[in-house]
Formats: sequence, C-alpha cells, structure tokens
Amino acid sequence: MKRTHIVVLFTTVLIATAVLLTADAATKYQPCSLLTAADLEAALRAKVDRFADRDMTIPAGPYKGDIMSTCDWVVGSTYVTLNVIRGPKNPQEQAAGLAGFRAKEEGLKGKGWAVEPGNIPGADCVSVKPPASEPTALPGASCVMVSKGLAFWLGVNGKSSVTVQEVKALADRVAARLP
Repeated sequence: MKRTHIVVLFTTVLIATAVLLTADAATKYQPCSLLTAADLEAALRAKVDRFADRDMTIPAGPYKGDIMSTCDWVVGSTYVTLNVIRGPKNPQEQAAGLAGFRAKEEGLKGKGWAVEPGNIPGADCVSVKPPASEPTALPGASCVMVSKGLAFWLGVNGKSSVTVQEVKALADRVAARLP
C-alpha cells in the first residue's frame, strides 16, 4: 500500500512538472530566453534564485485582446520583470501606451515617490524611489523600448541600487535577442 502511494505521488510530480515545463515553453514571446542568468548575475551581482514565464491576455486599452508574455526573476534581493508584447501599430497606439506609463508615474509621485526620467536615447527609462513613509517598498528603475516589431518593459526593483543605465544595458541585450 505504501509503495502505491509513492508511485502515485511520483507520477503526480512528473505530470505536474511536465505541465509546468510545457507552459513555460508555450509562452508566445518566450521572455525568459531574452536574458540569461549570466546577464542578470553580472549586472546585479547576485545569483538568480528562480524565474517563471507566463502569458496573459490584455483586458483593456489599446492592446485589448493581445497577448503579453512576462518573465519574472528573483536575483538575490532584487526582482526583475520583463513584459513583451507586439509593438505599436501606429503613433496613436504608441502615445496611448506611453500615456499609461506616465499615469502610473504620476500616481507614484502623488504618493510621495521620487520619479526621475532617465533621459537615455533609444529608450523611455525612469528611476523610482519610495518615500520614507513606505519602508517596505523597493526602489528601482525601468525602461520601455520598441524593437523588431515588439515592445517591452524591463523593470528592476530591489534593495541594491540599480541605475537606469544598467537597466538600459540589460534592455539592449533583450532588444538584440528578440526574434
């Protein structure tokens, strides 16, 4: 009887692992393949602890119904997120997408966050720092870019200080690896 339980447990674990691996491989834009552990470890000076891929359907806005692929990495005490979606079809879509980011930034400013534009050619980058009233919130930096018909947002948040230049360097690696 005990052996039967072990076989059932082992089989369940194998099936669950196969489903998870298939789900990761099935993401539309495969964002976890666009940055390597070596890229992240060199930039953030910590080991990659884990990562996960997933797709979601955009529920509203100019990209409603489109698929966005996301990869999240945990690198020491730092969290990295890469979102990839089709690029804007026209200037109005691009403006609407950037307006969404500006609205989020204004919301942070309204809560006392310091939001500094990166002023880096080729990307729309920003650094954010929480107010003292939010001691558990993490500072970070992010960049939005369009390349090869795709748009992506790369965000890095953590206790270690990361600059917009470092995030832009990682974003350049993503852009070079896009299909």
